[in-house]
Amino acid sequence: MNSYKKKFNAFYFGNKIDKDIKKKLLKFKYPNIIYINHKNILDLLEIKKFCKNYKVKLYVSNNINLAKKFNINGVHLGADYKKKIYINSKKIDLIGTVHNQKDFYFKRQQGCTAIFLSPIFETKKYSKNSILNIQKFNLNSKNWQTHVYALAGINENNLKKLSITKAEGFGGIGFFNL
Repeated sequence: MNSYKKKFNAFYFGNKIDKDIKKKLLKFKYPNIIYINHKNILDLLEIKKFCKNYKVKLYVSNNINLAKKFNINGVHLGADYKKKIYINSKKIDLIGTVHNQKDFYFKRQQGCTAIFLSPIFETKKYSKNSILNIQKFNLNSKNWQTHVYALAGINENNLKKLSITKAEGFGGIGFFNL
């Protein structure tokens, strides 16, 4: 196993988890799953069982009530999630996605204790002109007193590049589905 995998938090964004995804996710020291489909509770329960058995943290995307109902570790608040948050439980972690400093300060007001900064690398959705790249990623997150994770365009080659950023981990879909 590569040394960069030993220290990174890895977040898999998905609806289902198969044996290949499980195998790839469990190679990381700190594996996490962000469940992004709120309609299929059976899939959520299957993923929750896997998470409990392997000590993987589970988050749901943009649904605090679902996290409370099923006693899930936390909630991922997407960049477009602009509602005010009122959680009276310290048990639910909030992780937000941001694209810039303005978004970061709003997510901090929402109570997020960790941040995905996106997009760091080129993807089908984000062209070369709209990505942050390593330098901008580091400049944007330089004075943030929070956990910062990279998002978008992560692959095996780019994962190695994350070691020169402030990122403590990364999130993605494609990385785990390749």
